[in-house]
Amino acid sequence: MRARCGIELLAPAGKWTVLKEIIKAGADAVYLGGKRFNMRLLRPDFNFTDLELRDAVALCHDNGVRLYVTVNNLYHEEELPAIDDYLCFLKAIGVDAVIIQDLALIEACRKQGLAMHASVQMGVNNVETARLLEQSGVSRAVLSKNLALHEIREIRDKSSLGLEYFIHGDLCVAHTGQCLMSGLLFGKSGNRGQCRKPCRWSYDLEAANSGNIAADKYLLAFKDLCLYPFIPDLIEAGVTSFKIEGRMREAEYLGLLVSCYRKAIDRYLEDSQPPATGDLEWQRLYENRIRDFTCGSLYGRPTIDDIGLSGEREPAFPTAPTRLPRLQKEDYRDWRGEGHQLDLTVKVGSREGLRAALDQGVKTVVIPGTIYRSRGFSSLQDIAAALREAKKAGARTILELPRIVTVGDRSKVQELWDLVAASGVNEVAVHDPGSLLVASRLGIKAGAGYGFNLVNSRAVEQVKAWGAVWASPSLEISGENLQDMAKETPLPLEVVVAGPLCGIVSDYCPVGSMAAGDAESCSSPCQWDTYRLVDNLGQKYPLECDEQCRCYIYHPFELSLFTELPWLAPRISSVRIEGDGYPPELLGQVIHIYQSALEDISRGEWNQQSNFYRLLDLFPHGLTKGAWEEPGADPGK
Repeated sequence: MRARCGIELLAPAGKWTVLKEIIKAGADAVYLGGKRFNMRLLRPDFNFTDLELRDAVALCHDNGVRLYVTVNNLYHEEELPAIDDYLCFLKAIGVDAVIIQDLALIEACRKQGLAMHASVQMGVNNVETARLLEQSGVSRAVLSKNLALHEIREIRDKSSLGLEYFIHGDLCVAHTGQCLMSGLLFGKSGNRGQCRKPCRWSYDLEAANSGNIAADKYLLAFKDLCLYPFIPDLIEAGVTSFKIEGRMREAEYLGLLVSCYRKAIDRYLEDSQPPATGDLEWQRLYENRIRDFTCGSLYGRPTIDDIGLSGEREPAFPTAPTRLPRLQKEDYRDWRGEGHQLDLTVKVGSREGLRAALDQGVKTVVIPGTIYRSRGFSSLQDIAAALREAKKAGARTILELPRIVTVGDRSKVQELWDLVAASGVNEVAVHDPGSLLVASRLGIKAGAGYGFNLVNSRAVEQVKAWGAVWASPSLEISGENLQDMAKETPLPLEVVVAGPLCGIVSDYCPVGSMAAGDAESCSSPCQWDTYRLVDNLGQKYPLECDEQCRCYIYHPFELSLFTELPWLAPRISSVRIEGDGYPPELLGQVIHIYQSALEDISRGEWNQQSNFYRLLDLFPHGLTKGAWEEPGADPGK
């Protein structure tokens, strides 16, 4: 194989002509997808048939080039048998590795003896996750694009996992793998390669008190990543595979990218001549750019300078906001059936909210470890006091760790682990593999939260093997897919049925960048005002910021699966209200309504029309079922 000094230049191919061009241009390795099971299936003229995959392996290997196949979707239950056959085929034709996102594929690949690379969609962004994947047989991780250089270096120093990092191409504003907005708005999941790119629309930014701050700007549209000048820094940090994005690009464009990076890497490795913006190759990259360039998160959090606000270089993409349906009185359904017990979990965001839940007799409460600037717990001391109070009241008490845990979050997260030990609470909810590893080492019970994007029973089996004692399916899962998953799941399932729907978690904060003028010296206006993005149909997407200035972007409407409770009851163990953003009085009313419904279901009854109408009145701005689609089965069956 022809990789230079252990450094690999990895290029994409979507067509046979592209494959030949990038090999000619100097790629050390190629990644591509078949006609099935990968994330780039929107255009039928791209990707490789099974016969073409066999020929592609032969062509690559004849030229000393490695070939990796993307099997990087999330897969529903009915797709798993075909995935097994496909993996067997890939092993037989001699691919060098498969790139996977779904945790269900870890054991399947191990059985086939296939080398595994963790997709960027896995969100590998901390040392513990790298170690756990390594222990599970993964040989390489495509690191989260949100990691800074010093974080990459620490993962290199504390694990033996091979490290791959994107150096050129599209950037998503969301934390890798945690963008659910397309799925929640359209039922088209970015984690299944169907993203409709709501981050590439224009928005207004407005505040409740101070009014309109920005109008008709592409507030979430990242510029394209270009790390050409920073190749030496990445090599020093431990990156051994430099990945170019663009499986839907044509041969001429990708050939240029590969050629420019090939020459820059070789000059540096052979003559210690670092790439620079004055190079001919740099000029060629810049002249042929699609969007303007950014270095992303490599040297710190992105700011407004990394966003293409005007949209003038934004490629055409045929999606736009649509009028979102909201629940109506006509959506209520009668039900008759056998009685089923369904437990209720409530997430609270303040001491007053906790008391409202306890006063309603809630037996399981979740205390969030994330501190938001505009609401809820204002300090670790508040969280600790809530944990003690809930435990003293006899409630099953769960501390939820943040949805995002990067290397740079280590000290903050360690304080939360210390709280668990000090409070005597022995259960956590986590959203990443590394936190499961920590919980297991500490002897603390852990549930796998919806951040794991679980959509099939084998993925649940994997988190169980890592120590999880319960699991929450993805917020993007439909009723039909949940039905199939629930039949086979090895762990109790808890489904989120009410609360705000967070579609994007981002290290870029439009509030700090636009309202405060400069994110680096932000005065935290989010503490004093509430902000939202407004699309061109006038629909409002609430924004929140946490104490680390991460931004959370929400669906315009609150989730309510109230009418699905009778259908859910025989299939899962518990339902959850995400009530940490609700004022105590509202939270108490919502809990009372859901408890009434669960009591009816336990008796095989359903007299909840007035309560459903009451929910609609409590949320006049709108309720939604999000990505939920009606299950094929009658809810009473």
